[in-house]
Amino acid sequence: MKNKLNIWLISSFLVAALLTIWVYMKLGERVGDIHFDNHVDSADFIPCDKDRISQYYSVNTEYNGGKKAIKEQLQPKIQTNGLPANGLMTVRFVVNCHGETGYFRAKMIDPDLNEIQIPSGAANHLLNLISGLKDWVPGKVQGKAWDSYVQISFKMEQGKVTDIF
Repeated sequence: MKNKLNIWLISSFLVAALLTIWVYMKLGERVGDIHFDNHVDSADFIPCDKDRISQYYSVNTEYNGGKKAIKEQLQPKIQTNGLPANGLMTVRFVVNCHGETGYFRAKMIDPDLNEIQIPSGAANHLLNLISGLKDWVPGKVQGKAWDSYVQISFKMEQGKVTDIF
């Protein structure tokens, strides 16, 4: 009887330990996490803590001058050649604890919410413009600068960017 109880207790402990490890590993990854890809990302950009990248709104990452300054810097330089005439393009990226940017990813949808393939030349143009924004103020948690995900969206109508947000 004691042997069966011991085997049951050990088995229960092992199952609980494995479940705990599995849950811990799943909680470490979130939907939308961006990981380094040596095909598209610069090795020069390094997050301060790649395991702790928050969303911009939870740590108050911002750009000096706000969205208005971003629009003023980007709008005159945007070339829409090669982009679909209508849709919404969103660029997500990381602002590290030093205010540097990297890990840029872009997606575009049409007015019917179908994903559109972005021509690489047009996407690279916008990614280069965004990477040129140098006045990022990293978010903070308890007074410590923090890495965060940020996004900028471009609304396209009739072949022109009508809004940046």
